[in-house]
Order: sequence, then C-alpha cells, then structure tokens
Amino acid sequence: MSGNNSGIMRSRRALLRAGATAVAGATLGLPAWVAAQAAPVKIRYATGGGIGPNEMETVIFLDWMQKNVLRQYGKAYVVDMTYTRGTPEAATLLAAGQANMATLSFSVFATLMLKGAVPNGLSIVADNYQDAKPGYAANTFFVLDGSPIHKVEDLRGKRIGVNAYGSAVDLGLRVRLKKSGLDARKDVEIVEVAFPNIGAALREKRVDCGVLVIPFMVNETAKGGLRALFNGGDAFGSYAPIFQVATRDFIKSNRAAVSAFLADYVRGLQWFYDPANRKQAIALTAAFTKSPPELLDSYFMTSKDYYRDRNACVNADLIQRPVDAMVEQGLIPKPLKIADYLDPSLLPGTCGS
Repeated sequence: MSGNNSGIMRSRRALLRAGATAVAGATLGLPAWVAAQAAPVKIRYATGGGIGPNEMETVIFLDWMQKNVLRQYGKAYVVDMTYTRGTPEAATLLAAGQANMATLSFSVFATLMLKGAVPNGLSIVADNYQDAKPGYAANTFFVLDGSPIHKVEDLRGKRIGVNAYGSAVDLGLRVRLKKSGLDARKDVEIVEVAFPNIGAALREKRVDCGVLVIPFMVNETAKGGLRALFNGGDAFGSYAPIFQVATRDFIKSNRAAVSAFLADYVRGLQWFYDPANRKQAIALTAAFTKSPPELLDSYFMTSKDYYRDRNACVNADLIQRPVDAMVEQGLIPKPLKIADYLDPSLLPGTCGS
C-alpha cells in the first residue's frame, strides 16, 4: 500500500471512530461533544496585585493543590493566571478581552461598570477578604516612628505611597484625606510604589507615609520603627476592598466551568482553614511567597489576618458602602447598585442576604 493510500485509510478510520462516538452520544441522549469528553475550559484569570494571604486564589490553585485537593481542575477547567501590579491593570485585561475572570477593587469595578468598559458587563461571583472587620486585620497607612506626622492633617505637603492609582487603598486614602479637609490633588503627592517596596520606601524616606497590606504589613511591622496613622476602616468602616468577578459573556458561554472553578476555590479555602492541614498550608504558602514559615504561622488564617467568608459569599453592603462614599466624595459621577451585579448562584453553597 502506498503512503497516500495509507493516509486515506487512517483518515477513514478516524471518521468512523468519530461517527461511532457521535452515535454513542446520541444513543445516550447526549451531544457528541459530551461523549467525546471536551477539553477543559481555560479560565484566564488576572490577579489584583497581591499574592498569598492577600489573594487566596494565588495559593489555592498552586500545582500541589490541583493534584491533591481540587476536584475539578483539569477536568472542567484549567487556569491561566496573570499576576498584575494592581486591580486597574486587571481591569485593563478584562476590558481588552484578555482575561475572563479577575480580582478587582470596589473602586475599579464601579468605574468599569459606569463607563461600560467591559462589553455586556461583569458579575461579582465570590468574596476575597473583608478589611477592618472588628477583631481582624486592616489595611493600614504607616509613617516612621519618629515622624512629626501624628494626624491626617499633618500629611499636607507630604508624599504618600500606594500600590496603584485607582486601587482600593488609593481610594480609601483619598476619601480619608477629604474627610480631614485635604485635597488629594493639591495638598499631597500620591506616588505609586509596588506593595513589596513600600516598607523600604518609608525607611529610606522616599515617601512620608505609605500603605501596608498583608503579608507585607506583618513583615515590616515585625522590624519595628513604624507607626500606624490610619486604616481603611477610618475611611469606609468594615468593607470589601477586593472580590472576584467574571465577564457576563464568559459566564453565559462557560457557566459550568465558572461554577467548577468556584467550587474548587471554596473547597481549597476550607482546606486551608482546616486545622488538620495547617502545617502543609503554611509550607505551601511560605514556598510560594518566599516568606519565613514561622512568620506566616504567626498570623495567617488567624484573627491577625483578614476576615474571609469560608463559603466565599459576597455581602453587597460591604461593597456598596465604599462605592457610596466615592459618590459622596465626587470620585464617580453617579450611584451604582451593587446588588444588581451579584451572582451568588455560581457558588457551591447558599449565601444569605
């Protein structure tokens, strides 16, 4: 048999096999693509600029977790994760169609929705963490221990470091400044400094005040020499700085994959909080974040950490509160009703109001 004929025979066999699969699917009342076991959906996920404790999705979807804890990874979905500098960059990827899901801040989310920047919009699908919940950690602005800055009004003429313009901590700063009669555009200089570098910028006096979030806040305060000036709760009360979103188009086309992702996220979150898994959870996070295990063990998943809903349920009021503050402070042109954008039905459990 010639090479060409051999190729034709192989093609015919492939067609016959495909036909048999389709017939089998039809016999079972299933579409052919189900019977053929379609490849898992790729979820392009953009982080919000943090890793580890700051954004649990970064550790929940590590290779070890995929193989040992997550039930649907590699079956219903896979994740292509992009590590961004902050939620504004994640928003740019969503708007450009280069991400399907992301972690966004309330400020960036509100701006995106009011501008209609993402075709057909976004849905809020899962909690990330809550800031300034009584009894838990809060994102905090620090000054040097010997600084003459003792109240917010003393920041006039000073340089203040945030991770990214338009991020949750940036908006918290602007609201808090305005409450003290300061104009963020005229009375202070706000500069962008990546989260891991803010502590060094303070100590080297490149900024007079800077925001520290977990895990960097724990690392830097352990060194001493810093003094807390105010936190996110002083701007908004207890609130949700960041949360997980998905484009409505992606949900419509891949609802089962998004639900599988969130089911694994919740399963992974609960695995991390199970005391029986603490040693392994600390080891995984330490290896990924390059943090000393003993330092992580001192706060991670304790009352010294952020509060996280174990079922990843989102409380609309915790997002509505800072968004309303943005309207009051003239930072966005009109109100946004957050409840209209929630889709808790994608989570594996039942969420209350």
